[in-house]
Amino acid sequence: MPRLTIILDLDGVLITNLPTQPEVLHTDGYTDFDASCVANLNVLVAEVESEVWLISARRKGKTLLEMQAIFNARGIAAPIVGMVPVYADGMKRNHETIRFIRENNLEHYLIIDDNRVLRQLPRSMKNRLVQTDFARGFNKDKLEEARRLLGIT
Repeated sequence: MPRLTIILDLDGVLITNLPTQPEVLHTDGYTDFDASCVANLNVLVAEVESEVWLISARRKGKTLLEMQAIFNARGIAAPIVGMVPVYADGMKRNHETIRFIRENNLEHYLIIDDNRVLRQLPRSMKNRLVQTDFARGFNKDKLEEARRLLGIT
């Protein structure tokens, strides 16, 4: 099986504290991630050789090296190899995702994101979307959904 490209959001996927709650910070001063969501992501990447491309709005203002350090400090097993470009024309998440997939000719990918605008993706891309709930993130049910989409159940 070719390497899986995971197009990963953070808020609502690995970060699950509600906007009405104070942000919980990790010892490095950056927002902490939900440990169970990280564990579920690690289960997935242990089963499928994967690389992560970050699409979260949190990619803005951080370098790739900074995000790699944040991921390493939280025990994420998959390497973060890049960040989806922030396109100059202020695209919505669905358009950013489409453009990134097409520009990189991705064939073996999985999108993990809570953004509801992704419901507007073309069917072929929507079939590779695991849409999480903001407060639950990448929980066990979403892990199982990802495994089904990848045919590894």
